[in-house]
Amino acid sequence: MEPRLMGYADRWSAVPGQQLTLYAAGPPGAGTVDLVDLIDEAGRTPAEPISLAPQPLKTGSHLEASVPVPARGSVALWIRPHRLGTRQVVAELGTPGWRLLLALDEENRAEASLETTSGLLTCHGHTAVERRSWSLLVVAWEATPSTTTVRLAVGRAPGVSARAAGLALPHGTGEVRLGAGSFVGRIALPMLTSGLITTCAPLLDLTTGAELVKHLGEDVLALWDASIDPGACLVTDISGNGHHARAVNRPLAGLIGPGSGTDRTAVQLSPEDLDDARWKETCALTIPEETTSTVLGVRLRTRSQSCVIPVIVRPAGPGRAPVAVVLPTFTYLAYANHRQLSEAEYFGDYSRVTDHGITLSPTDAYLNDHRELGLSLYDQRQEGGPVYYSSGRRPVLNFAPGYRWWMTGAPRHFSADLLLLRWLRSEEFAFDVLTDEDVHEGGADLLAGYRVVMTGSHPEYISAPERAAVSAYVSGGGRLMYLGGNGFYWVTGVDPRHPHAIEVRRGHAGDWWDNEPGEDVLTSTGEPGGLWRHRGLAPQELLGVGFAAQGWGPAPGYTRLPDSYRDNASWIFAGVETDTVGRCGLALGGAAGDEIDRAAPELGTPPGTLLLATSAGGHSHHYQPATEEAALGAHTVRADMTLRRLGNGGAVFAAGSINWVASLACCDGDIRRVTRNVLSRFLLSPPL
Repeated sequence: MEPRLMGYADRWSAVPGQQLTLYAAGPPGAGTVDLVDLIDEAGRTPAEPISLAPQPLKTGSHLEASVPVPARGSVALWIRPHRLGTRQVVAELGTPGWRLLLALDEENRAEASLETTSGLLTCHGHTAVERRSWSLLVVAWEATPSTTTVRLAVGRAPGVSARAAGLALPHGTGEVRLGAGSFVGRIALPMLTSGLITTCAPLLDLTTGAELVKHLGEDVLALWDASIDPGACLVTDISGNGHHARAVNRPLAGLIGPGSGTDRTAVQLSPEDLDDARWKETCALTIPEETTSTVLGVRLRTRSQSCVIPVIVRPAGPGRAPVAVVLPTFTYLAYANHRQLSEAEYFGDYSRVTDHGITLSPTDAYLNDHRELGLSLYDQRQEGGPVYYSSGRRPVLNFAPGYRWWMTGAPRHFSADLLLLRWLRSEEFAFDVLTDEDVHEGGADLLAGYRVVMTGSHPEYISAPERAAVSAYVSGGGRLMYLGGNGFYWVTGVDPRHPHAIEVRRGHAGDWWDNEPGEDVLTSTGEPGGLWRHRGLAPQELLGVGFAAQGWGPAPGYTRLPDSYRDNASWIFAGVETDTVGRCGLALGGAAGDEIDRAAPELGTPPGTLLLATSAGGHSHHYQPATEEAALGAHTVRADMTLRRLGNGGAVFAAGSINWVASLACCDGDIRRVTRNVLSRFLLSPPL
């Protein structure tokens, strides 16, 4: 089969006149690229020829640095392997013609080998290291014109050595590589010295960088301490010699090392990490100056394949529309390349959560077979453990206009949110399109000029600046339409040094992705991760509703409640002739499905919030309470529709279901009427 056509742009959000850099790969030969408006599916630029070729995906995180390589020296580091039974390189030090490797062999023993142009010298430790336990490894070498000696020590076990004559000497500046792309586990406090360390004993109780520098003195050529600036692109060399190490493919940082629980000296390396595909540039494109805010697609085509890479075009400067739709791009990143196989491990045969047959699209089948595209935050690593970072600098195959989710066979995330944008355009509402990144960076000032702000279907991942911006917008008299479910749920970090990626540490929410104790602090921001609910900021406080349950059986509609017939709310249902709304929908047949939210005064739903309608009692056993709701019983399994009015003219309408937006695809459904009624009234100046 010919290589798959795919690609990515250097940014997901742009303004008119801005240049995009495109990175593409595919079958070798000619192709074309153009820009198409994904809302009305009209072409925006003529097709231009491009040259395509396959490009490799270089996964695997490691540290690398340029260092002096002495003829007499040592490499020492703590390791905590997460996978054993295969040979894996822990550290590599080399100059032209001279290379030292520190590895674990197939029997889990440390192995040191010195290879030169004139021979090979190898020795093995006697004791195997243990999985997920810390071990100190030390390898020392001493090269003279006549004899070269290598000594290896592991923990408290006796050291071993090997000796050979006539091997070449190291000279000059070389490269050290820690992890080397094959080691799976954690390393802490790796160091290079100009003195011989022949036993681990003096170092075993020294588990901070400061202690080691004090003990080893001027012999330290480099000592890398990840606790100095966790998550930085460079791991600091605290020796004072300035040999800082580059962190390639963003190894997981902010982790507890071999010492006390307060020392974040460790980084975790994995062959599956991918922060930046680092492909060669294919071409540059410019967003036409006359483009109004919309969603464009960079369309790639060959004779036999095509693909579309979305780019959200936000407005540039003044002259905004009255409505802003904030696309939940942090959620798109969290689910980027989300694999069905990972969910199958979690849900088993799916009978607990759905009666829908699972059918994989070619895209989903491809993702199952190609983990080198990088993992989503819902995938487990092959060695076990969750994923904390997700990057947009790689092909994201499910960030596509035609994508259908395998669980429902319907649009979800970006492809569902396109339905909202297409409906707005068909109804001739003027709107701008923003992203989570835009609001994160622009704050309350960005939103202040809009009469109405609308969310997408699943704004699950929210940063602190974005949450503060939305809260300030509502408090300042803005009107928010929350048209989704499971929103404003996970604390999400964005590091200015990695603006193309998000970080999520889920704390101890009681699920398989929980992080290890004491490691829930985001390296991006220094704030605790986990649920906003556990930070005292439950979604109900802002939105009126918050995550209650998930399931993928048939989706019911909402039954109207007494509040919906009051004079100050009945306008929402103008033209609706039944007491139940949302009984049709593109996803699962109804509007109240997938992940759903409930009102909860005990969690912060403000007094006076109107409870307009609910799906209570309409869900099958396939809908399971959220983990944090499980102890409360089945009465929490419901989607609530609410309206909150603020005294300053602000308001929040909440749909409380991911499926709401998909129900806008019903030709003349009551969900369209309700959404139209709310938006039309919210755009008016008089108080509600």
